[in-house]
Amino acid sequence: MRMLGRILPALGLVGLISGCDRPDIVQPNTPHVSSPASHDAMGKPEIDPTYANGKTVYMIGPKMIENARETQPNLYKQAEELYLLVYQQESLPTPSSPPITLPSGYQPQCNPCFHPGLPAPFVFHDHVIAGAPGMGNNGTAGGMKAPWKLILLMYNPTYVASPFFTPIKSEEDLDAAEQAGNVFLPINQGGENAYEIETGNVLICPIVSSRA
Repeated sequence: MRMLGRILPALGLVGLISGCDRPDIVQPNTPHVSSPASHDAMGKPEIDPTYANGKTVYMIGPKMIENARETQPNLYKQAEELYLLVYQQESLPTPSSPPITLPSGYQPQCNPCFHPGLPAPFVFHDHVIAGAPGMGNNGTAGGMKAPWKLILLMYNPTYVASPFFTPIKSEEDLDAAEQAGNVFLPINQGGENAYEIETGNVLICPIVSSRA
């Protein structure tokens, strides 16, 4: 998403930038800031592909609330999970970095996306949510502008190097991948979930299906 805002504010990713195998992460604690919806040069909102229950849906014109976990705890408690599944690179990506193609032929949804405030190690990534319009009463079907809490994971480079790699496209598959133990890097060792970093930020935006 082009306007994810400051996903991990300040300097909390020094360990991750220097080496992603066992980084030390500082959780975000910056003041509340809201980012306006993103628009392109023609005034149209940005539209970003996202996986939901194995299908591709789209997020439109997201608005970021930074540090919502502390400043708006009730909103944060109600928020559904929005996962950024990151593809680690051998060297630190820059704005001139070309798109990547994995040995399987797969290319990330963001390839790369330099969202404002997103540290360079995370710019190659996919988005995964629990559900979307038309997918029942769970997930986002009952609230198309539901708040989304942003959670980061990083694929294990050995796993994605397989010519048989297929990306995670649902929350159910993500949970199974965490149980397997070889799909993601433990970027949050010592935390409640070693594979996930909750940024504390919330994204608010509508979701539309591929048929919209």
